Amino acid sequence: MLVQAKADVTCIFGKSWDLHVEQALRITAERNLEMIEGSVAYLKEATQKPVFYDAEHFFDGFKSDPGYALATLESAMSGGADRVILCDTNGGALPHEIERAIGAARGHLPAIQLGIHVHNDGGLAVANTLRAVEAGVCQVQGTINGIGERCGNVDLTTIIANLELKYGFRCLPEGR
Repeated sequence: MLVQAKADVTCIFGKSWDLHVEQALRITAERNLEMIEGSVAYLKEATQKPVFYDAEHFFDGFKSDPGYALATLESAMSGGADRVILCDTNGGALPHEIERAIGAARGHLPAIQLGIHVHNDGGLAVANTLRAVEAGVCQVQGTINGIGERCGNVDLTTIIANLELKYGFRCLPEGR
């Protein structure tokens, strides 16, 4: 089904936190890296379209084992991912942690294009997203009014206004 979708981009997710690899997936860390690379490579070949990879629980994984969290990004890139989205799936990261992890990802994989996906459990979705943009991400995932699981995702109506009016980014087509 995913391969047959008429979408311009395919986006998949995988585990970046060693805890989830071991306890939820119940596979080895090495097997997870193989699955990430193989899944991205398969979709890249099968769709002939850009493939984005959402690194689920990246910031928790980075706190637990930075080397392994970065290795998951490297596997996605080795499979041909066009962009990697770093996810604060639990919504527990602080802005300085977002910046530090993005800096590490960019330092480890200089050619990487990054996006950000945050949840608002700690009330920091907007602050964390703005810090991620300041740190160089080129894509923001969010929802209108922040609707999403648990406490929601970042509110795009707030983010777009901040990026357009305070940061000078063009987010919407002229006249909208």
